[in-house]
Amino acid sequence: MSDYIAGTRIEALDFPPAVSASNNTQIDNFASANYSPGNPEVSVTFIAPTSGRVWVIIGGGIGNSSGADRIFLSPEIRLNNSAGSVIVSPSAPAHGFGSFKGAASFHYGSRRTLVTGLIPGQTYFARVMQACSTSDTGPSTADIACRDIAVVPAT
Repeated sequence: MSDYIAGTRIEALDFPPAVSASNNTQIDNFASANYSPGNPEVSVTFIAPTSGRVWVIIGGGIGNSSGADRIFLSPEIRLNNSAGSVIVSPSAPAHGFGSFKGAASFHYGSRRTLVTGLIPGQTYFARVMQACSTSDTGPSTADIACRDIAVVPAT
């Protein structure tokens, strides 16, 4: 439900443009158990709307040619830029998703998270982070076919 009433003037900050980025560089045998941005990094900079709320949508083609451990994709949001304070830490259970254990081929998945409490007019930086599970049986490697991120203002 919107807080805007018919005839109410809408200001530029009420709905700044949505932003998105993607990359289809295939990353083979990724093996880090710690979240990292990958190379090339898939990131966007956005301005928080008047509502202080945005939808962050991440997606990607992930799998595992070795048929063992899983790969996880999750968003990270920071204040201002990549060196700013962390606002949302990457966490597959909370905001991301993972491949099936032993997924021998790529599958595409996505996850949408509503982020609230942002400072209206403030610049934020968001990127896709990736990690590989090391608790499953087999080698700790996984593959990424593509990564996507979008940030959409919410009312």
